[in-house]
Amino acid sequence: MKGSVYQRGKSWTYRFRAAERDAATGEFVWINKGGFATEKEAWKACRDAMHEADQGRVVKPSTRTVAQFLNEWLTAVEPSLDATTWRNWSDYARWYVVPHIGSERLQQLNEPALLRLYAKLLAEGRVKRDNDTVMYQYWSKRLAEGVEPTPRQVSEACNTSIHAARSAVRRYRSGITPKQISLGLAPKTVRNIHAFLHRALVDAVAWKYLIDNPASHVKPPKQPRTRRQVWDSTQIQRFLGHVRQDRFAALFLLELTTGIRRGQVCGLKWDAVDLDAGKITLHNNRVVVGGQARDKAGGKTRNADRTISIDRTTTTVLRDWRQLQEAERAFYQTDYHPGDYVFTYQDGRPVHPQSIRQRFDRLAAAAGLPRITFHDLRHSYATGALRAGVSPKVVSERIGHANVGFFLETYAHVLDNDDREAAEQAASFLLGDAWNSDAEPQQG
Repeated sequence: MKGSVYQRGKSWTYRFRAAERDAATGEFVWINKGGFATEKEAWKACRDAMHEADQGRVVKPSTRTVAQFLNEWLTAVEPSLDATTWRNWSDYARWYVVPHIGSERLQQLNEPALLRLYAKLLAEGRVKRDNDTVMYQYWSKRLAEGVEPTPRQVSEACNTSIHAARSAVRRYRSGITPKQISLGLAPKTVRNIHAFLHRALVDAVAWKYLIDNPASHVKPPKQPRTRRQVWDSTQIQRFLGHVRQDRFAALFLLELTTGIRRGQVCGLKWDAVDLDAGKITLHNNRVVVGGQARDKAGGKTRNADRTISIDRTTTTVLRDWRQLQEAERAFYQTDYHPGDYVFTYQDGRPVHPQSIRQRFDRLAAAAGLPRITFHDLRHSYATGALRAGVSPKVVSERIGHANVGFFLETYAHVLDNDDREAAEQAASFLLGDAWNSDAEPQQG
């Protein structure tokens, strides 16, 4: 088997004939791939491809495009993925990949093409309209004219759903204004797109559509390390005091004393709560897929499903909440929504995770507290637990991190602050007064 390379424009292409004939046509299969920056790179890829062909892994030439492959692949893998992951990957393909490289032939997709895609997405990849800013601009303009528009007027003027407009007007009234959004995607989003493409192209190789995976040879954009903003104990106490009469005060308390994920607190059911033992078992999730809330069994990581203890205060509050819920169940009788969820509306309907997030935003703003996300309550709990002296391993296990190493990396800033106190305590115990200037030297 012999190969050759040749230059096409500014890039190089290799070509060779497979050793065996195609069983269907009886003709030899010619294999080629281009887009290499140098002749040396093309020769290396050619040798690797010929080695693969020798092993029987022959990739037939095809005009299949990236868009055609992704459509085929998403259909094939849907049964094996959870709904949230599949919807995210489908959105990545539709919004960010197909519009830019969908028309390119799959077998001509190479590393430079992927790097160009990532650069473009970082610079100007945002395609979804910033409805929040559009609604706020209309609302604030009408307010300056002396008339506050109704949610219905906001919805019609800005071409949004009435539900989005109602939530927006509530936010604006409480002082929450939209954050400025850049034209480009966040590095984390582009990294997620890279992970999606890498996973898809792994299967393209396995299906013998490609000789190798170009996503394996490029690095996604570096994600800058940022420290999550959290509330300290004083701010947490202020928030809980402010929401004490809110319907979902028990939900916020449970979140702040366990750090469990939003989907877990919204999907929690009473059969997973043992108030006598002071424990909850985390397994069920309530997630959002395409704007709709749905139940999902199993957690985000292998450590997500677990049983954890809850403190006495939280246990007492949950007992009181359950009594209120039982009274509502008796009032609604057969009209009470089935499901046995811990946190529900008056008629038993389970809470929507997005509604809880929006409710938290309004309550936090009304309490005059620094703006953080609902997910940051999880970080607030972990940070507070570490400052209280709880072992990092225990905190990591309680909040369900995949491994303690990742946890230590995430909360290194908290541990660094505690390191100073640890240094002083250890030295004081070990040295005593032995190194004081007034102390007499010890005789040998």
